[in-house]
Amino acid sequence: MKITIIAVALLAWSIPALAEEVNFSTHLYPKFQTKACTTCHDYFEKDRGGLAFKSHKGRSPDICIYCHTDGVTGFKHADEWFAQPGLYTSGMNPQQTCETMKSAINAKFKNKTLVARQIEHHLFEDPRVLWGIEGATPKSGQLPSDGKESDLVKGGLTKWKEQVKAWIDGGMKCQ
Repeated sequence: MKITIIAVALLAWSIPALAEEVNFSTHLYPKFQTKACTTCHDYFEKDRGGLAFKSHKGRSPDICIYCHTDGVTGFKHADEWFAQPGLYTSGMNPQQTCETMKSAINAKFKNKTLVARQIEHHLFEDPRVLWGIEGATPKSGQLPSDGKESDLVKGGLTKWKEQVKAWIDGGMKCQ
């Protein structure tokens, strides 16, 4: 009888903990707020203090490739440096961040399998995302003039993939 009570108590305690592991807010939201992500995603956002309105004011996207070369970023095509305009995440709460990301891929018009595949492709294979993950590539965090972004997604690519997969497998809820 005691063993049954203990087992039920442990199960009751672990269910909420397991549910939290698949929430966007638990692991992914803090990572989406790193400077490696927000600097690029806020680039063209004037009200977010984007670089297009500060240190990079007046620079056209055509000249970016002269500083952000493949030798710096590791990108096969240096002209792919920019994040999608209008997809900023800084200053948003977890639910807003998650919903904005899903809205950017028109998730409400697709089935969950396609949405999951598109999210995995972007978050696991896009060189811009990999650049922002500590140790994901030899060029992660590299900046022109021997600069280095220090606020990267911590924990490495394996942990990142585990946490993204847990969220996807948990139903991609914006909690």
